[in-house]
Amino acid sequence: MSPALRAAILTLGALLWLSGAVWLVLHFAFAQPTQFGPLPNPWEAGVMRVHGVLAVGGVFLLGWIVGGHTIERWGSARNRFSGLALTGSAALLLASGYALYYTTGTLHEVASRAHEWLGVASLLAALAHWWRNRP
Repeated sequence: MSPALRAAILTLGALLWLSGAVWLVLHFAFAQPTQFGPLPNPWEAGVMRVHGVLAVGGVFLLGWIVGGHTIERWGSARNRFSGLALTGSAALLLASGYALYYTTGTLHEVASRAHEWLGVASLLAALAHWWRNRP
């Protein structure tokens, strides 16, 4: 993998994870209390827009990685498990993200919780893959 592609993947992954984490903190810790119940924090919408734009780039890079890096390295069993965990978590995040956009009701709530938990856990999958790749 070229240094530029590696830098793009790491930067985009970090920004995606950070924007999701910031949204979670704003949503759960800084909701605006009112007499009718909590209102979303005013910053949530902007952070979600940034997260969505970054996700488009993430989908593009995921396709590039699977089409090149993953297929090229499949013969080597060195990082296969951590790579599968990382690719699987990215695919599930992609599916749950689309579900958040296109569903309502109970399915939306399930997709929301799955996306939140997968997003937090994806950092572990990324760190495991990166750690195993160190010389």
